[in-house]
Amino acid sequence: LQKAISEKTRAIILNSPHNPTGKIFTRQEMQYIADAVENFARDDCVVLSDEVYKYIVHAPPKDEMEREEEMQFEKKQQQQQQDDCTLEYHPAICQGHVHFASLPGMWERTITISSAGKTFSATGWQVGWAIGPENLIQPMHQLLPYVQFCASTVIQEALARALPKADLPYEGYANYYEYLKAMYTRKRDLLGSALVSAGFGIPNYDETPGGGFFIFARIGKDIAKAIPKDRLMAYNPAAPGKVARQDWALCQWLAEEKGILCIPASPFFSDDCIKGEDGQPLSDQFVRIAFCKTNDTIQAAASALMMIRDESEVEIVTQKEDVSTASCRVGKQ
Repeated sequence: LQKAISEKTRAIILNSPHNPTGKIFTRQEMQYIADAVENFARDDCVVLSDEVYKYIVHAPPKDEMEREEEMQFEKKQQQQQQDDCTLEYHPAICQGHVHFASLPGMWERTITISSAGKTFSATGWQVGWAIGPENLIQPMHQLLPYVQFCASTVIQEALARALPKADLPYEGYANYYEYLKAMYTRKRDLLGSALVSAGFGIPNYDETPGGGFFIFARIGKDIAKAIPKDRLMAYNPAAPGKVARQDWALCQWLAEEKGILCIPASPFFSDDCIKGEDGQPLSDQFVRIAFCKTNDTIQAAASALMMIRDESEVEIVTQKEDVSTASCRVGKQ
């Protein structure tokens, strides 16, 4: 990052939790970015911090949770000296998430972006908000009328009503945000177990922090073998380089033949993506799959994925039987 920053650099875009990978940047990683901005960037270089998935941190970083708990107890101990109150830990609303603007010296340089569509599971709303110092926000007000004119008045009113209600108890949880996290964690595990059973690789969320409502899944060997050969490296004007490499071929086959919609990883990566042992970009080994769906939809996708695995196993067994039969015939001859 330090090498990439030059006199021409006007903005750095940070996305955490990250789309498509679900990665959560740690406080230390964010501090590296802050140090690079502070020491190598121009004074007018800003950070656009895309934090639209901050309320969906379904696998919080353990060290950040410990830090939050420690800081909360320190504050409570200070209060206890004044009042007779009981020490009790209350998780933060977006537990495990670090706001980049909260790092030392970064408020003045940061525009933080949030989304009502992601937070309230209504992406069609197309409305959100940006927070930052006045000198960065004021020009956005000037520009907006020439771009969008204004966000829908009805949706703005809906958001204004929803935000205060989200802090109240909801569906047996302390607030809407706790419900949201718990709901997506269940959906993640439901889809994740189906992907693993079908032959995909997914992150171990007991060890790896994760956020957002996508699983960035690695295409397993059996899944790769199941892709029809005539679809691999076929001409496709929509694919990068107009060629359907493994991830693109798999997604198109699943959509057209199996009724499963997922997104190929390669369009998210740069042209100089690191290559694997086979000489192909590592991006070709992954697909992005969303779990912001009804449980019935996830179950239907799980059933379709299991059928792919079963079909692959049948084909392998059949091939072994053919080889065995051929060997017997050779022996008799």
